[in-house]
Amino acid sequence: MNTPSMRRRPLSTLACLVALSGLSFVLASGCGRSEAATQRGEETNVAAVAKGPKAESETYAVEMKATGPYAAGKEGTLEITIVPKGAYHMNDQYPYKFKLVDPAPEGVKYPKPLLKKEDGTFDEKKGSFKVPFVASRAGKAKIAGTLSMSVCSAANCVMEKVDLEVDVDVK
Repeated sequence: MNTPSMRRRPLSTLACLVALSGLSFVLASGCGRSEAATQRGEETNVAAVAKGPKAESETYAVEMKATGPYAAGKEGTLEITIVPKGAYHMNDQYPYKFKLVDPAPEGVKYPKPLLKKEDGTFDEKKGSFKVPFVASRAGKAKIAGTLSMSVCSAANCVMEKVDLEVDVDVK
């Protein structure tokens, strides 16, 4: 006898087997949820970090610092550094980026408002970006943006968006 309920059973059984085999693959590969998401480029652990020139956690230290001196009308750069702590290392599969605030503050222009991983320097123990800007007049200028970053240990990957800002003195 071939009833509709009998035809659905093999499909639901097949769906369960597919789901279980996928779960088995994830568990057998030792890849946690965060690492699997990292390979797909997803952000799974987005933290709200207070704005400022530094951000620090148990797993990393991030700093945006002025490397001046700066002159009105001339391009200057800031440096952003990411340093993993302890058993953590830079996630070589993560698409690191730094996005400057839009619109730029009055009197400031960004030659490159979005920096991507290929614009920086990254190895296992450190990552960095050089952030270009041009201030059109002397005085204080606030440079700010959001860093998308990730560090990993053997058991876990941490992915965060960190808001950074620093005041620069333009002569």
